[in-house]
Amino acid sequence: MAAKPRSVEPNFVAVDVGGTKILGALADRRGVVHARERLPTPRTDNPAEIVEVIEGVIAAVLKEEGLSHRDVAAIGVAVPGVVDPKKGIVVRTPNSCLSGVQLVSHLESRFGCRVILGNDCNLGTLGEVWLGAARGAKSAMGIFVGTGIGAGFSQKKKIWRGAREVAGEIGHIVMEIGGPLCGCGNRGCFEALAGRAAIERDIREAVAKGESTLLTEILDGDLSVIRSKALKEALERSDPLVERIMRRAAEIIGYACLTVRHLLDPEWIVLGGGVMEACGDTLWPTIQAIVNSDQLPGACERGGLCLSALGDDAVVLGAVAAAARKVGINVFKSLRDIKYPPVEDCRPGTIIVNGQQYEEDVVVLSHGRVKKAGSKLANDSEAWLSEELLAMLTRGGVETAILGLGFEVRNADISKAYEFFARRRVSLLALPTPQAVLAYERSNARRSAYFCISR
Repeated sequence: MAAKPRSVEPNFVAVDVGGTKILGALADRRGVVHARERLPTPRTDNPAEIVEVIEGVIAAVLKEEGLSHRDVAAIGVAVPGVVDPKKGIVVRTPNSCLSGVQLVSHLESRFGCRVILGNDCNLGTLGEVWLGAARGAKSAMGIFVGTGIGAGFSQKKKIWRGAREVAGEIGHIVMEIGGPLCGCGNRGCFEALAGRAAIERDIREAVAKGESTLLTEILDGDLSVIRSKALKEALERSDPLVERIMRRAAEIIGYACLTVRHLLDPEWIVLGGGVMEACGDTLWPTIQAIVNSDQLPGACERGGLCLSALGDDAVVLGAVAAAARKVGINVFKSLRDIKYPPVEDCRPGTIIVNGQQYEEDVVVLSHGRVKKAGSKLANDSEAWLSEELLAMLTRGGVETAILGLGFEVRNADISKAYEFFARRRVSLLALPTPQAVLAYERSNARRSAYFCISR
């Protein structure tokens, strides 16, 4: 592909280095992601192999947009564990071989632009403060429940990293004295009780004692690795064993949120990570009930608990925000710099958006792109309740989601949709499609929309 002319608009590349995948994204100062690349993290003891994949995802997102490294203003890299942003060194990554690697100087030499290094949960929290569920918050704590559990604390749109760059390691607060051994070497840590690795351990121990679970069928008998997607399926099928263990994990998460409230009193606590992304709406009632049971009230009602609105994008968008700050660009001032396409005509079976005619349901994403809803979203009378659609409508700094429910709306039950958006701090307007179009055209918010024209 021939290189595009250099743009005045600054481009940023972000890389999320995870234990199982390395995700790269190319985005602009508004948080619009223009290209993505996801590659598996090499299972290796050779750090050069992981660095090569990091370079590969950066090169891939540039190639996808026909850009070169000269078109990049800065690169943000997120790594799990302890990092030294000033020296550009990965100090300690428990589940990777990158410890001690001078990552910043290497990538700056390779790509010829500024590079910033950060802890993945710190940057995930920054992403949520910029374009996610904590947008506009003066203070926020992001708690990310994945294989392990990490967190970040933001105040006045900046991350508090602590005196030794280890602030926010909530996964290693001891919640059960003498409890299960944690990967950090201590016992009874939050992570060792409610992270996905702990959930997997408890399920395998129960099965070894003779209990049955649908996971045996879902995973073809191999319970050595139980991903969040499999846990979600087991919960949806009302598996008693998984329900019990996940309920216990939810209780522990709830009490950890109480601890955060009493220690830091952030305006918002945001729950994210792979486990919450897959199972958060199921775990929510238990977690919320525990937080609501707090007997130590504040002086006023403000903020609260919410689920991540960005999902997998939280870390890469936080890395974009940090990279932009590195070169003197305040992305928080670009929140509303989105040009939304006009809806020029709308009638049963036809909608014209930005001059293009569609004969099926369409979605307008937060950055103004128009997408056909597709058969997965529009193949039944309750398409607006599909999690795929609802998640799509929350991404990218959405303040208001607009649902056009069709031209003949008969007793549509959208209570689940309202709950879904409320938990992620996105307001919802659900209207017959003609009224939804009017609301979309009149809105000044950063928004997304789904227009049903098929019924």
